[in-house]
Amino acid sequence: MDYKINYEDERFKAVENEKQDRLNEVNNTYNNMINQSDEFFQRQVDAAKDYATTQQDLQNQQTDLAINEINQAKEKVEKDYQREQRGAYSDWQKESNRYGVGAEQRAANGLGYTGYSESSQVNLYNTYQNRVSTARESYNLAVQNYDNKIAEARLANNSKLAEIAYNALKQELELNLNGFQYKNTLLLDQINKQQNINDTYYARWKNVLDQMNTENALAESIRQYNEKMAYQRERDRIADEQWQKQYDLSKKASSSSRRSSGGGGGTSDYIVLDSPSGNNDISAVAKAVTAAGKTTSKATKKATTTTKKSSVLQKVVNFLNIV
Repeated sequence: MDYKINYEDERFKAVENEKQDRLNEVNNTYNNMINQSDEFFQRQVDAAKDYATTQQDLQNQQTDLAINEINQAKEKVEKDYQREQRGAYSDWQKESNRYGVGAEQRAANGLGYTGYSESSQVNLYNTYQNRVSTARESYNLAVQNYDNKIAEARLANNSKLAEIAYNALKQELELNLNGFQYKNTLLLDQINKQQNINDTYYARWKNVLDQMNTENALAESIRQYNEKMAYQRERDRIADEQWQKQYDLSKKASSSSRRSSGGGGGTSDYIVLDSPSGNNDISAVAKAVTAAGKTTSKATKKATTTTKKSSVLQKVVNFLNIV
């Protein structure tokens, strides 16, 4: 009989189910750790971005404040320029007015409507123009300086904003790298755990397989032993049947011999009939029966014959009891 391994056996299923439970447990644990690590590092990245945005807002506010202050200074310069223009014009009008105080003074001094008067008017106008020109030049120079400061502030602001953005990006990259390395470590640990579980339960699976092979080998040995014993019992049964037939024939032959000899018998009436398990040859039994018949025909003493017949019968009874 060919004993095959039943791979659907419950013992195999139990090992496989337990292995899957352990793998699921490990995978759930590490997947949660990986997800939590992703969330943790993402929160750090978001915090870094928020901080950079806040820094940029503060920087823009500082720059806007500086530019506003510069613009306020520009407005003051412009007001001063406008005031100087109006003052120069007012002074020129006062001095050049034919009916003003200056004209009266010149008239009182006998200079009215003279060449000196006309020259004074020209000088007054030139003075007025110089004042306006000087004021405009000062104003333009101040405005230019303030515009340059605004440009510098904006340039510095852009530089500072760029620095903030660079630092934020650098920090983000570092956080992402740390997160990747940590996640990669968790993944490697997870793979190692999975391999250890697979190795452990493969060994258990092999133990079940070895146990089933041992069981099959034992079952095969028992089967062979049972077949051998059945075969031996069948041979013993046949041998017993043959022996019984020979025994019956020997009894019949012995009785016939005693009747033909008148009931006499000698010492040869002792017939040794062993069990077939003693490996007696059937032909030897037949020879013994024939010899017994011949010996019995030569017996002369009735008492001796009777005693020995009883002895033979006792042997047969004992043998049958044993069997």
